[in-house]
Amino acid sequence: MNDYRPEGAFHRETIQLIPDRFHKTARFRSESELEGYDSMPLVGWAVVLTFEKDELPRITVEPVVEDDCHGPIALGDLQEEVGELTLLEIV
Repeated sequence: MNDYRPEGAFHRETIQLIPDRFHKTARFRSESELEGYDSMPLVGWAVVLTFEKDELPRITVEPVVEDDCHGPIALGDLQEEVGELTLLEIV
């Protein structure tokens, strides 16, 4: 099967950040039970292009949260840094 990823492409490419100015909070459950990852301010939305070997690229929209260590970061990118997080709700 063909590999559809462009030469040198990362697994995930964050395409665009869309600001969210409604002062909402994203609540999570950390599957690895990390402290400080139960809720974070929602600051926007990211359009993400994900490449899997031998599959067509997949486009998703993910919340962007404000993390103390990483700054504004898309949920999938944060999960790659800190481990699996389950989004429970946005309030």
